[in-house]
Amino acid sequence: MIGANPETAKRIASQLRARSKAFTFPTGTEALCNQLLETVDSTTFPGALVPEQAADGEFLVVAIALPSDWRRLCPVLRAFAGPTLTSFDGLPSTDLVVADLLAAVAEAGQCVTAAIKVPTDPGDREMALRALVRVRDTFARAPSPTRAAPEPTSWLLARFQDHLNVGRRDAAAAVLHRLRDELRLDALNLRSLEVQLLSTFNEWAGIVNLPGFANLTRARRTPATTSLLLEALYQAHLASPFEAGDQAGVESIYAQQVRVLAAPMLKAPLPASLRAGGWRLATLEVLSSPAREDLRTGAAARSNVLGWLAPRLAAVSSPEKSPVPRLDSTDEARERLIAGEARESVDVMSATLAALARLDDTQRAELARAEPFRSALRALEQEAGSTSVPTSWPMWLTRISDASFTNALALARMGAEEWPIGGDATDPVEVASLFDALNKAQSDSLAAERTAQALPYIVAALQRDPLFPNSAMTQIYSSLLTLLALGSGRGTSVYDSSLVLIEALLSIGTDAAQYREIAADVDELAGEGFGLRMVYWTLELIEAFMRSPAPDTAAREKLVHSVLARLTPLRGRLSCLQQAAVRSLSKEFGWTFDVPPAQQDLDGDGLAERLRGKSIAIYSLVEGASRQAKVALQAISGDIDVQCSADQGGTSQLRALAINSDLFVVAWAAAKHAATDFIRTHRSDRPLVYAEGKGVSSLLRAVEDYFTAQPSGRSGPD
Repeated sequence: MIGANPETAKRIASQLRARSKAFTFPTGTEALCNQLLETVDSTTFPGALVPEQAADGEFLVVAIALPSDWRRLCPVLRAFAGPTLTSFDGLPSTDLVVADLLAAVAEAGQCVTAAIKVPTDPGDREMALRALVRVRDTFARAPSPTRAAPEPTSWLLARFQDHLNVGRRDAAAAVLHRLRDELRLDALNLRSLEVQLLSTFNEWAGIVNLPGFANLTRARRTPATTSLLLEALYQAHLASPFEAGDQAGVESIYAQQVRVLAAPMLKAPLPASLRAGGWRLATLEVLSSPAREDLRTGAAARSNVLGWLAPRLAAVSSPEKSPVPRLDSTDEARERLIAGEARESVDVMSATLAALARLDDTQRAELARAEPFRSALRALEQEAGSTSVPTSWPMWLTRISDASFTNALALARMGAEEWPIGGDATDPVEVASLFDALNKAQSDSLAAERTAQALPYIVAALQRDPLFPNSAMTQIYSSLLTLLALGSGRGTSVYDSSLVLIEALLSIGTDAAQYREIAADVDELAGEGFGLRMVYWTLELIEAFMRSPAPDTAAREKLVHSVLARLTPLRGRLSCLQQAAVRSLSKEFGWTFDVPPAQQDLDGDGLAERLRGKSIAIYSLVEGASRQAKVALQAISGDIDVQCSADQGGTSQLRALAINSDLFVVAWAAAKHAATDFIRTHRSDRPLVYAEGKGVSSLLRAVEDYFTAQPSGRSGPD
């Protein structure tokens, strides 16, 4: 590719192809010449090989590359098509290159050129051209020099959870796509992640319509996946008639369509994370099968979410309880192993390990002699990694300083679904225990690193607290943030989930001293020199501070000025939307951010060209952020149509926007579920993206991520 910008290379390639039509290339070389022209805009080729006619009509091939690319191209070119086949000796030369060719490629920047003469004999000429084509093919097959180092699957799964915590749907989908393409997980685990992704955005019908959904209801699952599958069945089939009070219709649909799928998952103990829809399905199962005393007891305890099913359940008479025979230790271990084969649960794993620990060597050997227990034991040993597993976050934090605790991240992922933090009856003793464990982790480098890596799972567990952000958990949020700030000095990656902690602390409210500590932690998290990928994250942080009360305005201004000072060296490399966001912030604090106007940056990143003529709809309850995003987008190009909405539910205006816009952006953290469902219903297959935060930076980031990801020449639906 000529130059560093793909859009520029494509324009040059178009000009050179049109220009080549005026040439008369030697007979039989047209196909080879066209293949060489493909190098002009090939992202895998360092520079370009351009078939050319000299002023005297002589046939040439001109090698053109930026100085940095020339160092890669020259040795390979000489190895494949050096003096044995052509005139190329590794030295640049411009004597035979015509001026209009140099003018055509001038847009790419200062380049090194070399005119390569090929033999006049037809056979030798074809051999030389084929050698040059092999140069192109060699670079196409070569591994990318900028390819990132392979990442462990556990890190990718943590990043997937991180994106879900803040509502970055497209980013989470990209991680899922990578896990699938690189064959990191089996089909069942990939499908479970897809269920988690769709449920985060309440796309219940999408879950029920997944290929192989019926198989998911019978396969080994985590308790959280069971809860989501049951909720999806309820929302897709029963929610509407249930809310309408159609009791006969609900029971009929359950019996004819839902029960065959729900029954395999309705087994005691039901998941603690079961939602209202799941408890209603459990109640319907009790009404269909009154002998299910195991379900009736649990459902009766959740009568507050059962609606009109509650009195129906209370009227079901309990069957006579027959005495339950006491199991000996071997039979108990067998039952635990079978339960572990059906449920992927850290608590089930812990109970199974405890049952096995009560066996003597003879009993254990006897158990391991027969299938399926032998295979179950082998799988348990591999999954648990030791003779015991933690069953709470304080226990997990206590063990992470142990180097042999190699499955710490995998257990944290399971614990995020099963280990509750906070709630209506937050126990101060439990909070103190968790706080002490976090503080202890800060004093050990391995423990601190593992805690930082597990942050997305810890934040996911915190967000499941019905009272989140919970004022009783303030010291936990603060301790995690401090640990992350210290970890950033060790090179630990900064997760988007840190935004959740910061916004939680700011929304709860702090005194001046605590506020200064938060600002200092955020300043440390941002680092001395952050890259372009952190620009939007940093701007969203600043917006969170600007939206919240400031007990110490001097601390807030110090933080903002510090961030702006670090952004200044990057100003020439920011995208046009990043420039707009930074300019808006800098003006508010009296800075003159010396960045060329966005209109002059059209060719810098190609984003403005993709946005031109598009219609974009924005839905957010934070209307100020929507208006600022509209101004920033229209400053790039006057023909961008941006419409904003903050309707609480479905309206004719919202419906028109959903149907007609090229792109619809929903502020995930500042949207009503009813309106989001309405938009999704009328949006059909047209592009819909979610902004992770509440501010203008998140909205602009969502727009930029979408249009940047579109193939060149296609920035929206046809």
